[in-house]
Amino acid sequence: MRKIVVLDDDQVILDLLQTVLTDAGYDTILARGPEAVPSDATADLVITDLVPLKAYQRERALGWVSSLRTRFVGSPVFILTAHRAAAAEADMLGADAIVTKPFDVDALLAKIDELFS
Repeated sequence: MRKIVVLDDDQVILDLLQTVLTDAGYDTILARGPEAVPSDATADLVITDLVPLKAYQRERALGWVSSLRTRFVGSPVFILTAHRAAAAEADMLGADAIVTKPFDVDALLAKIDELFS
């Protein structure tokens, strides 16, 4: 079973994603930040909001994605954010995918399938 780490500071989003991803057959680790993920945890995919950013700042967003790539080496990083400016970045901030909130569950699952194929 593939494992997805989900990082978001909104408990409602974490609860929703836990239900959606579990129903889709994925194992999940949900947390409000990477420090809450067990240090020995691995992931096949990381789905993250731009957790440390209240207002969008490109350099901080790039740093966030870079820190996740260091923490979860080899795992695709999928940004799920309400920051529309982040989604407009041509380089996707170094992530493998960006989807904006609010999101369509079927489109989210399709993007996950695409990242795993």
